[in-house]
Amino acid sequence: MTHAYAPGRPTLRGVSLDVAPGEFVAVVGENGSGKTTLARHLNALLPLQSGELAVAGIDAGDPTRVWELRRACGMVFQTPENQFVSTLVGEDVAFGPRNFGAGEKDARLAAVRALADVGLAGFERRDVHTLSGGQQQRVALAGVLASDPDVLVLDEATSMIDPQGRDELVRAVLRARSERSTALVWVTHDMELAARADRVVVMRAGAVAAAGVPAEVLSDRALLESAGLEPPLATRVWEGLVRRGAACGPAPVTVEGLVSALCD
Repeated sequence: MTHAYAPGRPTLRGVSLDVAPGEFVAVVGENGSGKTTLARHLNALLPLQSGELAVAGIDAGDPTRVWELRRACGMVFQTPENQFVSTLVGEDVAFGPRNFGAGEKDARLAAVRALADVGLAGFERRDVHTLSGGQQQRVALAGVLASDPDVLVLDEATSMIDPQGRDELVRAVLRARSERSTALVWVTHDMELAARADRVVVMRAGAVAAAGVPAEVLSDRALLESAGLEPPLATRVWEGLVRRGAACGPAPVTVEGLVSALCD
């Protein structure tokens, strides 16, 4: 996909990644593994310095198509305040469509729809600074969805909010994916979240160490430890049961899978 360089050393090395429309891909790895660098290339926040990258059919190396690319590929960051351009929720969410050329009426309608999609219908006149962390992150998500992107990139978007806020955001993202067929690339340290993806990509030292379905990748303790990661909680519980002779067989990676395996 791309090679990217920081002064004096490569940041990404021989990364190759294809994401299908509507697919949910989780990108995991320890700090410094290249996850965020990869994510920021997807909507040209970082320019390509070698290699090739196409997002929604748009050449990310073409400087004349940057705005087109950012319309097709929306990004939600770790800290929602960094994305707000207005104190009013409705104005903030409508900014994206207006910025990409929509008229005022269409921009407002897009904002109303996006807020409903993330469970915040009727929040248009609310002050973003009075909202909870989870609500602010959903406003940031709505601000991206209002422009109807083909690809949604989330960079550690759940790491600064509490468990309830995290669950609210995850539900909103997965609902938007289901209703809009948006491709998801979710950079995360949350192994439980990664376990819900269609595919997991493990980054290590700027390269892809492994990629595959969660049941295979997230149950491989040696692989995860080599990348500075731990298996999901369900897998760790299962491993403990196996050591005690209370279980056998492949390790589940989700709580639902753990419950099912124990019932069987």
